[in-house]
Order: sequence, then C-alpha cells, then structure tokens
Amino acid sequence: MTGDKILLATGPSPNSAHRTETFAICPRRRGFDFHGEQEPGKPWHTPATARGTLLHVALAHHYRRIQATQDGDDPDQWWEPAVAVALLAKQTANPTGTIMQAQVASVLEAYLAYKANYTFEKFRVRAVEQVVEIPVPGTGGPGEPPCKTARIDLIYENKAGKLILVDHKSTGRITKLHPWFYARTGQFLLMRWLGASFGSRFGGVLLNLVQVGQAGPKFERPNLDPVPGFLASYPLYLSWYEPQRIAFEQSDLPPELWPPLPSEHTCMGRYAPGCPHADKCDVAVPASVSPQDINWPSFTLAGGRSEAE
Repeated sequence: MTGDKILLATGPSPNSAHRTETFAICPRRRGFDFHGEQEPGKPWHTPATARGTLLHVALAHHYRRIQATQDGDDPDQWWEPAVAVALLAKQTANPTGTIMQAQVASVLEAYLAYKANYTFEKFRVRAVEQVVEIPVPGTGGPGEPPCKTARIDLIYENKAGKLILVDHKSTGRITKLHPWFYARTGQFLLMRWLGASFGSRFGGVLLNLVQVGQAGPKFERPNLDPVPGFLASYPLYLSWYEPQRIAFEQSDLPPELWPPLPSEHTCMGRYAPGCPHADKCDVAVPASVSPQDINWPSFTLAGGRSEAE
C-alpha cells in the first residue's frame, strides 16, 4: 500500500518450488541463499531480473485494474501500471534500486507495446497474483507452509468457460526453447497440479512471453507441453529432496559446510548462467576449520602403494 492506493506484491511465494530446485542443483548454493549471505553492498538484482520484476508489477496492475472494472469495483484502488513500475523502482533499497531504475524505460516501452498489442483480448479475469497452496507430504520447514506454494500471475476464464493459468516471463530475446524448458520446471508442474483440481474446467497453462530490452518489444503466448512423465514423478522428486533441504536449513551448519556439487554445469555455467556464489565457494572454509583438522580420505594408487608412500 502506498498512500491510498495499492502497490501489488509480485515476489516469490512462501514455499516455492525454486527452493527445492536450487537445493537439488547444489545444496551449498541453497545454503548461501538460505543464510542470505551477500557481500556488503552487493545488489540482489541483475538488470535482467530487475526487468522481470518490473514487468511483473506492470502486468499485475494491468490485469488487476481490468478485473476490478469487470467486477464493478473501482480500478483506481490500484496504481496505473506505469506509476507502479516507477514507484517500485524508487522504493527499492540501493544498490538494487539503482539497477531497477535503469530498467524502467525499457520495461515501460515493452508494457505499452504489450497493452496496444492485446487491446482487444476478451476474457474474464478471475485472479491476479494469487498465492495457492498445493499439499505435498513432507514439505515445509520452520516458518514455511506444510505444502508447496505458487504465486499464479493470472487466472482467466475463456469463452468456453475454461480456466487458464498464466505465468508472465520477460526475456531479452524470445526463442523456440522457452516453452520447452519452462514446461519442465517445478513452478509449472505445480501449476498443472493445481489445474488438475479444476477438473473439466482446466484449460491449460499458458506462458506469456514478453521481450524486453535492446531487441525491442515482442510477444508470444505458447501453450506448454503437458509432460505427464515429469508430473507423475514430481511427488517422488519432492519427497527425496525436501526432507534433506529442511534438515540442512534446521541444522547449525554454516553454508560453507553444506555439500557442494562442483561441476562445469553448476559452478561456472558453461551452458547457462553460473552460480552467484561461485566466488565464495572457492574460499568457503569456516575460520574454525583448518586443512590440518580435516579427516582426508585415504586411497590406493594403481600400483598398490598408498598415497602416503
């Protein structure tokens, strides 16, 4: 709330799938995230994630105002999208706020083009930035819901009466791979799990791609693959990794002692962005631990000699 108008929250849900995914990729990476350890003054946003955050706020206010009009409420209870974007960037603490302010112009350019492109879309908005709880046995640590949660950016009802679950994603350039890899993430699997509870009214999951940045505005709304094989095995995945994540988060172990998963795929990102904590991991030994105190494993060389010989 800002003044007498509402600035919508669009951040992560209380117990999202991202926590489990990060732990499964590398437990130590999740440890640094969990303990909130950052270098003094280090921003928590990059330009790309700042654009995504600002675009989400713009679209949240866009559709919440539409919903209010459809429901006979006053849409001016919520800031206009352009104002909401500027307010969020201004209110965010530095240095992240400075990064966000630098992205305001490109986000507004993309949003205004989006608004013009979809001026004549016709559907009934049913929910905006709705946090939902999906019961999953064995999930939820201290201070977390005993279930997985997801924040659904938009739920709308089409002319056929089907409920469509929508997630907004910003990107510097839309590619053919976006629908493929998003369909196979925990966030969208949870959305399909939720959609199944709608029964015959479930109309699918839609990816709302918005290109923001130097390449100029562009928009696509692909339907995502149903991936039943991933959906069927997702409960097993959660039941395997969630108890481990929760156990480590409840322990007194500093993140430096959480097990890492060192590889060119997790640390330096040969094919994807690298771990934001890679520089810490290189020297991540607690002051209370010295190399002389570590119980190094012994092994035998091929010739039958021990390594100490």
